[in-house]
Amino acid sequence: MSDRYAVGEPHGSPTDTAPPTSNRVGFRLRVRPELVDEYREHHRDVWPEMLAALRRCGWHNYSLFLADDGTLFGYFETPGTLADAVAAMQSEPVNERWQTLMAPYFLDDGAAADEQMRALDEVFHLA
Repeated sequence: MSDRYAVGEPHGSPTDTAPPTSNRVGFRLRVRPELVDEYREHHRDVWPEMLAALRRCGWHNYSLFLADDGTLFGYFETPGTLADAVAAMQSEPVNERWQTLMAPYFLDDGAAADEQMRALDEVFHLA
């Protein structure tokens, strides 16, 4: 995986929900295949305080896509880098509670999911 955290060129249009000088970030994580249904259920009703923290910390136009095999693709737009956005969230008390709740769902090397995120290289964008 790449060590690059910021991907994409700054962009903006009247329909974007992110600031006009934001970076598009994509990342991949792995959810335990036997727990994908429970993982989906948790994301149907994300805590309002978690949503507010994400917005405060620069996570805009955020989406998660999950395959039945546990492959999770995330996408969001942020004015800084993935590292900046993750660091900002780590200062939010609600994030610690959310990461603790989500930890059992991920295949990992012992690190929390937000510590496993590495930006994928953007290879194409149609504006």
